[in-house]
Amino acid sequence: MKKILLATTVLTMSAGFAAADVSVSGDGRMGIKSSDGNSVFEHRVRVKFSGSGTTDAGLSFGGSFRANEARVAAGDDAGNKGSVFISGAFGKVTFGSVDSGDAAAVGQLSSVGYAGVGSGNSISYAADGGETATDLDSDLTDSAGAKVLYTYSAGALTVTASTAQLSNGGANQQAYGVGVSYAAGSMTLAAGYGRNSVEGAADLLGATGAITDMTAKVTYEMGATTFKAIYQNKSADVTLDDAELNVATAVSMGVSVDYKMDLITLTGYSITTDVQSDLIDLDVSVNRSGVGVGYDLGGGATVKAGWAQISDLDGESASAMDVGLNFSF
Repeated sequence: MKKILLATTVLTMSAGFAAADVSVSGDGRMGIKSSDGNSVFEHRVRVKFSGSGTTDAGLSFGGSFRANEARVAAGDDAGNKGSVFISGAFGKVTFGSVDSGDAAAVGQLSSVGYAGVGSGNSISYAADGGETATDLDSDLTDSAGAKVLYTYSAGALTVTASTAQLSNGGANQQAYGVGVSYAAGSMTLAAGYGRNSVEGAADLLGATGAITDMTAKVTYEMGATTFKAIYQNKSADVTLDDAELNVATAVSMGVSVDYKMDLITLTGYSITTDVQSDLIDLDVSVNRSGVGVGYDLGGGATVKAGWAQISDLDGESASAMDVGLNFSF
C-alpha cells in the first residue's frame, strides 16, 4: 500500500510540475477544394504540445511536437519529428523539424485560400528538401532538409544557419543554408544561400550533384498595406572528374500584396520562373498567380477563399480554388 501511495504521490507531483511548463495548442480547417472543375471536401485538425524550462544558469530549453508526430513508424526519419531547442546569450540551437537557414530568414510570399490553393505562392529552398511543381529538385533533395538550425538576434538583425548530413541509398548527402534579415522601420530586408549535394549516388555514377539557390526578399508595410517582393536564382550542377556541368537554372521573381480593412484582408500574388537548360534544350517560363480574401470571425476562426492559376514546365496550365474555415485554438 505504501508503494502504491508513494507512486501516486510521485506521479501527482510530476504531473503538477510538468503542467506548469507544458502547453497545448492546435489548428484546424474545413472546406471545399476545386481544381479544373473537380471538387472535394477537405479537412484537417492538428494538436501541438510544447514544453519549456530554464536551467540554474539561465539557459532556456524546450521542445514541441504535433500529435501526428508522436509515433515514429518503421522507416520514418525520427530526426525530423518535432523539435528540441536550447537558447541563451549565444543564440538559439534547434534540432529536428526546422526550416533551413535561408528559408527561416527569407520566407515566402503571402498565400491565398484557406488551404493555400496549391502553394502557388511558394518557392522551394534546396536546403529544405522541399518540392513544388516548378522545382529542379529531384532525388537530390527528396530525403534532405534542415535538421539543425542556429538563430542569433541582435536588435534589428537576425542571423540564421542550418545543416544536415544524411545517408541516402549509400550516398553521402549534405544540406546547409545561411540567412540574414534586417528590420529598418517599415522595411525588412532578407537574403539567404542554400546548398544541397549528394556524392556517390548510384544514379549519378559516382558523380557529385548539387542544387544551390540564392534568395532575397523585401517586405514593406505602409499603413494597412503590406508589399513583398522575392527573387531567387536556383542552379542544378553535376561534377564528374573535376568537370562541372550545369544541368539547369531557374530564376524566380514574384510579388504579393496584402490589404487589411477592419476584419477583411485582401491578398494577391504573382510569380514568374524562367527555367533554362542547354543539356535538354529547355527554355520556358512558368507563371503562377492568385487572389484571395479572408474575414476574421473572432475567437481564432477565419473564413477564407482563394483562386490561383498555375502552369508547369510542360506548358500546361491549371486553375484551382478553395473556400473554407481556418481555426486556431
